[in-house]
Amino acid sequence: MTAGFSLRKIKTPTCLGQRLKKARKRLGLDLLEVELSTKIRTKYLEALEADDYNSLPADAYTKGFISRYARLLKMDEDKVLDDFLQQRSLIISSKNDYLCPSKSFREIGFIVTPKLFMPIIITLFVASLFAYLAFQINGFAAAPELAVSNPVNNSVLDQEKIEINGTTSQQAEVSVNQQKIQVSFDGTFATDYKLLPGINVIQITSRNKANKEKSLTYTVEYKSESAQANSDVVTAQ
Repeated sequence: MTAGFSLRKIKTPTCLGQRLKKARKRLGLDLLEVELSTKIRTKYLEALEADDYNSLPADAYTKGFISRYARLLKMDEDKVLDDFLQQRSLIISSKNDYLCPSKSFREIGFIVTPKLFMPIIITLFVASLFAYLAFQINGFAAAPELAVSNPVNNSVLDQEKIEINGTTSQQAEVSVNQQKIQVSFDGTFATDYKLLPGINVIQITSRNKANKEKSLTYTVEYKSESAQANSDVVTAQ
């Protein structure tokens, strides 16, 4: 320590409102209980504990409040009243620029500490894992998606070959009239199909690894150009 200097603790003044609040909590009282015991409205009790003198009524009423409140809290009534008058005069003379805040701050009810941080992370991880597993099980147990772009149901074509294409769930198997066809990694499929003259019934089935399947049936009529011409002649006759 440097010669000629000494360390000295500087005490921070405790506001009257803070002392009142601390004494009330030490007795295990809430504001409603105090209101019932002293007949002082809760809003005035809050103003006293917050040193918010602008929200208090006239001095005659406020002094009575302080005496009753101090008596309930087992504090020296005269000392509390003197502290109130002294603190109020300091606030007025300094135009409210005083160490005691005029408004109370909302107390924090929950604080995240390092001890709580890890359990929260673990809980979130476990919850996410269960949600993912539930999603996978639901998707695995459900029938696969299947959407066919071509052919158009109940259509009449004059071409012998058509392309059957569409989309299904990833890793699903697709068959056309029980004949498996290739499915891309993204679930798209396409294959050429040879039509027979007349009405063709085409069944497209998708099956996943859980043996859940979905089938769509399409009816396509194939008429060659010559058959259509003969049909037109017969109709004309």
